[in-house]
Amino acid sequence: MKSLLSLLLLLSLFLVSPSSNVAAAPDEVKWTRVNIPTEGKAGNWVLADGSDIQQLTMAPDGTLYAYGEGLTYTLYQSSNGGYSWSYLSNVSDNIVDIAIAPDENNTIYYATSSNVYKSTDGGRKFKSLPANPGGAGSNNIEITSIAVARLESNIIAVATRDTDIAQFGGIYLLDEGQMIPGWANTALGNYDAFAVAFSPNYPADRQLVAVVTGGTDTYVTTKIGTAGWGTTIGNARLDKDNSGIPTPVAVTNSAAIAFPSDYDASSADYNLFIAIDVGSNNGDVYRINPTEAPGNSSATDLNIGTDYGLSNVDITGLAVDGNGNDAILLAGAARSAQIYSSTDGGRDWAKSRKEPTGGSKTYVLIAPDFSSSGKAYVATSGNESAISISRDSGITWKQLQTIDKLSAQSEIEL
Repeated sequence: MKSLLSLLLLLSLFLVSPSSNVAAAPDEVKWTRVNIPTEGKAGNWVLADGSDIQQLTMAPDGTLYAYGEGLTYTLYQSSNGGYSWSYLSNVSDNIVDIAIAPDENNTIYYATSSNVYKSTDGGRKFKSLPANPGGAGSNNIEITSIAVARLESNIIAVATRDTDIAQFGGIYLLDEGQMIPGWANTALGNYDAFAVAFSPNYPADRQLVAVVTGGTDTYVTTKIGTAGWGTTIGNARLDKDNSGIPTPVAVTNSAAIAFPSDYDASSADYNLFIAIDVGSNNGDVYRINPTEAPGNSSATDLNIGTDYGLSNVDITGLAVDGNGNDAILLAGAARSAQIYSSTDGGRDWAKSRKEPTGGSKTYVLIAPDFSSSGKAYVATSGNESAISISRDSGITWKQLQTIDKLSAQSEIEL
């Protein structure tokens, strides 16, 4: 009996025990830790890891555009205030800037380091404008900024820099109304240009504004009509911390230009604001007060981080609402996701009490109804980068899009 029981036990063990020579499944199930999007189920729990949101831009009708660096498709649009996004025309380029025609919401331009592309149908199809303005894309020349204005046709401005030592970029214009459009050199001189913008009143004043550097100093320079740069309005030289010596500061990464609501180049008393990212936290926001040439315009370092022990702060994004002397300003840091705000034209500054998610390169926009709604938008790069919104003039920010980028669930072709 004992032998029979032993035999039965041995057989049962053989039947229920796995064979010792059966290999484990090659695709073994295992858990991986991920960050959950704040939208959760509403966002379909989708991550798009490895991308950053940059070049946040708004059309006149409030439609938002952004560059999703690191994604398969890179140009995105939101028509509902940033709550959902769709990619445009299978664009997969590395985008350095985005611009929208001032009176044509469906006319979109974007620039790579070497070319400018245009869509007239809301981003369904893009075509290249004449290639390589100023030689961009060769000999270390690259596009840094684009802008669009409207006369009888759209006028495109492109800023370039040359990364070679003692070599310089320039600013080039293209009039799309010409029979054979081509890029015209505006003769900037020995400068690299990091930002270019048309005056809000360009059809009347024909003014272009640019932030440029010759390698040591940074200048804000203007061009009116066919006159040369700095010949009608004197150049403003940036003086770090208003030292009076002056102390040079040279932009190396990016610059931004913002015009207050009462900007009027024909007035004797007007101002504008610029911000620079130097790359070593020696940038800041400056107020520019123009002076008729041959005098020099003045640049005042607004020292936005002084109350927080920061003599200077590199800035990526800058937005303004209201008249210059009492304007509300929002400045987005380049080395963090912090937003600095001023409600008195830049005299006093405060940090956001709740900053947007993200780690760097903070692009900021003010909504068209900002004065009544306090609504503003931010796009950030780095860890937990996202689109965020503020409804209290930049004091607190709430994330709209998924953590660490534009989600794959939004990649729906128009």
